[in-house]
Amino acid sequence: MNKNFITPKDSDEYLSDFMTELPVNCLFDKGKTGCGGTTIAIQNEIDTIIAMPYVNVIKNKTDQHPELLGIYQGVTDQEILDYLQNHPKKKIAVTYDKLEYLIYLLQQNGYEPYSRFYLLIDEWHILFNSYAFRNEAVKKVLFHSPKFEKVTYMTATPIEDEFILNELKDLPVVQVSWPNTVNVNIKPVITSRPINEVCRLITDALTGKMFGNLHFFVNSVDFIAEAISKTDLKPDQVRVICSNNTSPGRGRKSNQKKLGSEYQIATTTDPVKQINFYTSTCFEGCDIYDKNGRTYIVSDKNKSHTLLDISTLIIQICGRIRDSHYKTEITHIFSETRYNNFTSYEEFKKSSEKQILQTKEWIKEVNAMTSENRKITISLIEKNNKGGLNERYIQKVGDELVFDENLVKLDIVNFKITHSLYASRITLKHEYGKYGFNVLPETEVLYTDKLVANTSARISFKDLFDEYVRLKKDIPMFYFGNMDERITLIETENPWIKIAYDTLGVDKVKELKYNVSNIKRTILKYQGNKSDAAKIIECLNDVGIKEGSTIRVSECKKMLQKIYSDLGIYEKYNKVKTAKATDLAQWFEIKRHTVKVKGKSTDCITIIKNKITY
Repeated sequence: MNKNFITPKDSDEYLSDFMTELPVNCLFDKGKTGCGGTTIAIQNEIDTIIAMPYVNVIKNKTDQHPELLGIYQGVTDQEILDYLQNHPKKKIAVTYDKLEYLIYLLQQNGYEPYSRFYLLIDEWHILFNSYAFRNEAVKKVLFHSPKFEKVTYMTATPIEDEFILNELKDLPVVQVSWPNTVNVNIKPVITSRPINEVCRLITDALTGKMFGNLHFFVNSVDFIAEAISKTDLKPDQVRVICSNNTSPGRGRKSNQKKLGSEYQIATTTDPVKQINFYTSTCFEGCDIYDKNGRTYIVSDKNKSHTLLDISTLIIQICGRIRDSHYKTEITHIFSETRYNNFTSYEEFKKSSEKQILQTKEWIKEVNAMTSENRKITISLIEKNNKGGLNERYIQKVGDELVFDENLVKLDIVNFKITHSLYASRITLKHEYGKYGFNVLPETEVLYTDKLVANTSARISFKDLFDEYVRLKKDIPMFYFGNMDERITLIETENPWIKIAYDTLGVDKVKELKYNVSNIKRTILKYQGNKSDAAKIIECLNDVGIKEGSTIRVSECKKMLQKIYSDLGIYEKYNKVKTAKATDLAQWFEIKRHTVKVKGKSTDCITIIKNKITY
């Protein structure tokens, strides 16, 4: 496969920074999601048809670009014709299913679509992923798209070369190699019951035990309905975006009925809520905006359609929430499939490839027969096989047989996803690494997340200070959404952290090895608005020498000497003052006495109370 590479400058963030038109007559790998590929096609001066996979994607784009006409169920021929007549620059978005309808409408009304319009097939990898259940629509796209003089098949997540649809595999590839890509951090959560983990997260969010708004990407309305029911979510707390299948077929519930009339199916243009659910209609192409949005992908082994391919769908989901402070943090909640069979992915793939070769050779021989002999042969096959030909793969077109190799490729990928990728956490983590994800430890947790979940959590000064530093310096790490709230939480939990950061700085705190007593004394040393006596008393209180305490004279002298040294308390000749136990009498009412310690008489001092003046 012929590949050409485009390398943007380090400062380039969007495709529009270095191009005004997309490359044509190729498979265009734009390199990353959210870089504005569709925006170029919408905003340039070329009459354009954009074929998009889902209605929700079209609605999402038309909401952002009023000049774009969206075509889907409910849009009339007259509305389309009026748009064409009244808009000198024509920009039309249409679902894969409606592309042929639009082409015929244009032809019937004096427009030559193949030469007049540029065609962009957006998210072309979905042509492969949807090949089985949207076969007719995909085949129509593949039939019409090569007829356009200028066409681009665009995605940020191309299919592996060996699985590219036969109709597209000979096209050249143009790939953008971005110089400054940011790794996405994947946190895997392995559980036998994904629904329980999702419900736990929802409960924590609603009770204020975690930061941010939760966005769950799970391709099952039944799963979503169960989560809503188990957590008793109210309509004003949850947003559900899925297909509005008003005619699901006999004996099947529509998605709206599964959710209940209270939970109306929303679109991406509706306001974000604390809890948000999305099915595959929003996995690709949609722009979601929520600065504090946290992404959770859910894969349940009991619902195979929720098991997602890392090379395409998971990468796509990572880029859905465009402006989130958490946009490079993804949590993947999944259960291991553990199929009880002994067929590996490699064996299944090898067997499938062998069948492809054998079937192609056999069909070639059948189709090479004379017309009469071919009809007899096909008829005999159908009579001997009560089920006839395997119509999933082999179809009779006219009096010839046609083998759909693409469906076997899809079988191989689906086997890999359901039987191999999710078979164990090890294979899934390997696949993450293969596609550039940074896999975090399963136990990875943020200290502010711990603190908001449990105000009694014991967290060291060092851990909380280091997290505070990253928050204050706005280091673009994956987990720092809700930054202001996190900073306030740390300052409230331990006020000394803010004082140390502001007064001493990071390097000095590290130099003091995060020792809290040393840090406090050093801070006091620099506080010019306090007398030496006040500083000494504060340090003494910090080490437990305060009203009601009893301490041995020898220990008292050592502690006091350390405080003098740390605070820089000098006597004449610039020498650190020598500590004496009786110095305590300057600041406290004290009582000296002797107590038995392990059978020995020991000189001690008891602090009765603070002096009012000293």
